[in-house]
Amino acid sequence: MPMQPYTAVFKIVDELNCPLYKKGDQIVLRDNAVAFPECKPACFILIRELTQLLFKLLGKEQPDPSLLYGCGGCTGLIKFKLTDEQAMPDKEGATEAEGCATTSGIHGNLNTFSTTEIFQALNLSEKTGIIRFDFPGGPGSALFRDGEFIRATYLQETGLAAIFAMLAEKEGSFHFEAGLAEEERHRDQLGNFMMILMEGMRKVDEGEDRESVQDH
Repeated sequence: MPMQPYTAVFKIVDELNCPLYKKGDQIVLRDNAVAFPECKPACFILIRELTQLLFKLLGKEQPDPSLLYGCGGCTGLIKFKLTDEQAMPDKEGATEAEGCATTSGIHGNLNTFSTTEIFQALNLSEKTGIIRFDFPGGPGSALFRDGEFIRATYLQETGLAAIFAMLAEKEGSFHFEAGLAEEERHRDQLGNFMMILMEGMRKVDEGEDRESVQDH
């Protein structure tokens, strides 16, 4: 018997200096995606917290609605809890590049998030846009459509080879820009996101193992 899709609706019940969200905002967590309040950008720190929370909730038959969860990894703090309210519907026909007064870019550095975590966050939040990296060795980029890879370039590499090379990078900065040009939207998907990520992480681990052997 197939598993029923998991959905949990959270409501922010307290907020202190959060740069993105306010009290009363809803966050919808599913087993393969997370939806943030309309016209507000995804927070990578919160996505990381929600990913860990999802694994805990999936192991319980009945999540406790009285529990209070929090996220305070930046300049602000929010507290949220499960609610029995219906999830707010998505704005009909709207995309990240349209229908919102403002769409903020997401930026940071690899001292805070690894490339693996960044790619996972974009996949989980089903983002469409381009993530640009400034690595010590040069610029790299990956295009996403609905959270899936559709193009990637880094140095002389393209496609999967570029993704695998970027996963190995430990230093640099990144900036995400929502939306794609019309011609980019129709590119073929490079493959299943999770399979690509697992293969890339395997290659990174093998490379680190070889370096460790050479050092000894």
